[in-house]
Amino acid sequence: MSEKLTTSSQVFDLLEGMWRGDGRGEYPGVTSFDYHETLVFTRRDEKTLAYEQRTQKLYDGQTEYLQSHWESGFISILDNDDLQLVNIQIGGRSEILVGIIEALDAMFRIHFVSKTLSNDPRMISSARTFELEGDTLRYEMEMQTTKVNQSTPHLKISLQRIK
Repeated sequence: MSEKLTTSSQVFDLLEGMWRGDGRGEYPGVTSFDYHETLVFTRRDEKTLAYEQRTQKLYDGQTEYLQSHWESGFISILDNDDLQLVNIQIGGRSEILVGIIEALDAMFRIHFVSKTLSNDPRMISSARTFELEGDTLRYEMEMQTTKVNQSTPHLKISLQRIK
């Protein structure tokens, strides 16, 4: 077993479970919002981790959270020991992202970049960076669209393991 595969498998073990947290979303041309998120990771086999992500958002100036984003997918360890994230989102968008894990002292960082985006002609690229440190999982998502011609931060959240 390669060192990269061992690290990936170890990170999958650490991610497995339920996470909850609060984040902030903003993007040019979009009303900014706060959001709650629940993220559940389930180990499927040695090289596959399933996940489901659900959010509720509160637009700036509103007083009630609304159901929002819902996505399901898999993170897999590829034959070259890199990672692949495949998802489908409630509006029909699907993504394939490829990534690598960095081990940094007591933290693991996973950086994914889009390889394929389908069923959303507005999207040009996306990237996600996860940081796992103990029972805290932080991530940021950035994207480039047909209206914003450079990769721009969109989401930032910190989640805590709840089980």
